[in-house]
Amino acid sequence: MPPKKESQKPKVIEHLYDLYKQGEIPDGIVTSKHIIEAIGATNAVLGKMNPANFVKDVIRSENANKIWPESLKKKRVSARQRYGGTRVFQFVPYVEGQDEPFPDRFLPNEKTHIHTVQSASMSYVARRLGRKEETWLTQIVVNLRLIESQLAIFSPVLRSRVRDVAHLQMGMKTQPEIDAVFLATFAGTKKTKPEAVFHMLITCEAKQLGQRILEDQIKEQVAKAMYITRKLKAPKIDAVKPVAVKIVKHEFNTGVEKAIHIVEFEHIVREKYKSEWTNNPGSEEQLYSMPLDLASDTIYRIMPPISGLNA
Repeated sequence: MPPKKESQKPKVIEHLYDLYKQGEIPDGIVTSKHIIEAIGATNAVLGKMNPANFVKDVIRSENANKIWPESLKKKRVSARQRYGGTRVFQFVPYVEGQDEPFPDRFLPNEKTHIHTVQSASMSYVARRLGRKEETWLTQIVVNLRLIESQLAIFSPVLRSRVRDVAHLQMGMKTQPEIDAVFLATFAGTKKTKPEAVFHMLITCEAKQLGQRILEDQIKEQVAKAMYITRKLKAPKIDAVKPVAVKIVKHEFNTGVEKAIHIVEFEHIVREKYKSEWTNNPGSEEQLYSMPLDLASDTIYRIMPPISGLNA
């Protein structure tokens, strides 16, 4: 078997970082034009037709830390995707306590719940026609009511208050795209009056096996959800709850199987978002200071198997 070709991207990334330090890339935000020019300047054997995806395949991979240039690791420099216009990514310094360019903070651990769900409610033909795509993963999540299960069974604060959860849309074509959107209704608390009703928009990001949960991407999804629902009055959206779903390998008592890992983050209340994390002119990085805190996570074992997932 021939040896695997070394990626050409690290030398292009290093070149772009040098340009940034020389003051030629303001704010460290790399555009499609910068990437095309850098590929030419470094004679890298890379395509120039889709520069928007240049860093996406690096950042979203579980091998991101291995691919990232060693010189930038030593300088404690990482990157995040940026959306809108021709922006592609931005060089950013490590935050306090960070020891690798792309930490994976939401992997399953000993505290992760394990839950088996049936897939017999999906037709046999549908289960056999499954594909290895985010849209199919999202369809499984919707059809098997996994978001509803997560909130009703495992959400530590909200499970006693949940009234209903409704799937609204698949593949919302925003920047960044949101793979699925749900609306959840909750009863109030003793402090806010039990008869009160609160509405949360739930954003769902789907990841295939071998892909990372991208925190900055999820923060951007929260910001987009806040923006597109800002004028809704009936119902008024009080908060946004981000959720990530990802295919993982897990060792059950019968062996290793692919399963669905659902990560529920703490919800972001609209009023606090507006006062603390909305990007304003002159404070374009404010959103990225918004914390993503884990509320609960569960590995869902799907039986019988579904093509594209665990068959």
